[in-house]
Amino acid sequence: METNPQDLHNYSSYIVHYGEIALKKGNRTIFEDMLVRNIRTSVGKKRSCEIRRLQGRIYIELAEPCNGNMMLGELSRVFGVANISAALRAEPSLDAIRNAVQNLIDKKSFSSFAVRTRRAQKTFPLSSQKVNEEIGAMVQKISQAKVDLEDPEMTVSIEILDRHVFVFTDNKKGLGGLPVGISGKVLCLISGGIDSPVAAWRAMKRGCLPFYVHFHSAPFTSAASQEKVVEIVEHLMKGQPGTRLVTVPFGPVQQKIVVAVPSQYRIIIYRRFMVRIAEMIARQERAQALVTGEALSQVASQTLSNLATIEAVSGVPILRPLVGMDKQEIVDEAKRIGTYDVAIIPHDDCCSFLMPRNPVTRTTPEEVEKVEKNLDVEGLVQMGLEAKEIRDM
Repeated sequence: METNPQDLHNYSSYIVHYGEIALKKGNRTIFEDMLVRNIRTSVGKKRSCEIRRLQGRIYIELAEPCNGNMMLGELSRVFGVANISAALRAEPSLDAIRNAVQNLIDKKSFSSFAVRTRRAQKTFPLSSQKVNEEIGAMVQKISQAKVDLEDPEMTVSIEILDRHVFVFTDNKKGLGGLPVGISGKVLCLISGGIDSPVAAWRAMKRGCLPFYVHFHSAPFTSAASQEKVVEIVEHLMKGQPGTRLVTVPFGPVQQKIVVAVPSQYRIIIYRRFMVRIAEMIARQERAQALVTGEALSQVASQTLSNLATIEAVSGVPILRPLVGMDKQEIVDEAKRIGTYDVAIIPHDDCCSFLMPRNPVTRTTPEEVEKVEKNLDVEGLVQMGLEAKEIRDM
């Protein structure tokens, strides 16, 4: 159960627990190593610390203590982390545990409590239940609080490992999922709207290392979408490894499409060219898949037949993490991950530039290929690639 950390003063020791990684059996070490690497990226640049695996946990020992709330906040942004606790470290003896718990609850006010002990090291002479009883009696004597094993106001957690014991009363929930990078590299198409940042976030939660491409219609539209995308990507990548944002001026390509194809096909052909250009960028960056914010039948271009027509031009897989979500679910998740407020700031989207009034809702690849015969497909893709700009973040 997550507790709400109070005013956590300076702590040197932190315990990171993970969830899904524990199920990886023979491959678990690979996942743990990636998680350690990402934790080091998140917190190790700012502070001198030791980070290592420790019997199903990640242990962090800082050279200098820091504010616990700040540290927990940083660690909670690392995918793969289930929960984190600022802890006191003790020697593996009952007296040392008593002293650590007494120091931990000093100045804390609570009316009920529980003590929960986990013994990863079975050579410790007392059982988990016996430790609970001994420490519980001490806490009750000091605090006069009642024992409540169902819904305690405070939980004293004790973890007995090989050569160390850690005690803590607060834990902060992390993002869970898998560590970023373990599943490979992907290119996320990001528009600056509500959906695509959520799709990128979900891909990261499944262990994908993202970089981003944004198609814009400047100078025919304002630069607002580009400014928004930079802010959104910076937010998405807090606590994660660095990334790259590629921006592609798409207006000139759209102008060529408008002149050469019937209006009802424009949006489908826009997206086919975005996919073609994105695939080339993905191959240059050695990414294994594209990620989009498309949700099935949310708009005309996202019907099943149109999605198939768009995907037909891609030589790499297209992942759609939002495909089964409705708009309200996507909005709720955008609010939860912190991208919603920026995403709803008005901007000129490249897909609304030269947008047809009545876009076709059902197409086949063969049908659209006939329409595209009037276009220099290779030349337009090259036009987009030559005009791209790269920003390392």
